[in-house]
Amino acid sequence: MTTVTANDVRVLARSRDLDPVLAVVDGEVVVIPEAQLKEADVLLCTQQKLVRELGDEVSDIEAQLFAGRLSSLLAE
Repeated sequence: MTTVTANDVRVLARSRDLDPVLAVVDGEVVVIPEAQLKEADVLLCTQQKLVRELGDEVSDIEAQLFAGRLSSLLAE
């Protein structure tokens, strides 16, 4: 089972890529520009959505909770 970590969420929050997203690519959770997503990849969250939900500064607790939410979505 693929698990999203709090660190994955923090990397997305801090990314300076153009339109960064958190995605599962070849079984690994990665942050990549949205333009690089392929059909087989699984989009988990965009940086825009993360900022809308948590704001510009993501605390450790928020990152852990958000990661847990994303991991549970993957398990469904």
